[in-house]
Amino acid sequence: MSQTYITLNNGAKIPQFGMRVYMVPAGDATKNACLDALKMGYRHIDTAHAYQDERSVGEAVRESGIPREEIWVTSKLWPSEYGEGKTWKKH
Repeated sequence: MSQTYITLNNGAKIPQFGMRVYMVPAGDATKNACLDALKMGYRHIDTAHAYQDERSVGEAVRESGIPREEIWVTSKLWPSEYGEGKTWKKH
């Protein structure tokens, strides 16, 4: 699979095509679907906190053997979860 990229206003390049994990059950189903997508050449995984599968996506990214900087992960927060003092700080 040949991946194409879009350049964002800040100069970052995002893979145009991605794997969406909405409605894929968390756990092995999500992890294996992401691993398969990454093996096929996908470099963009689209998830959300509300899907409750971010941990499974993270496991797939780690296990893929692909350098993390080559994989774009989009994750979304529920509106009540963002704003000053509400989102988790990176440790």
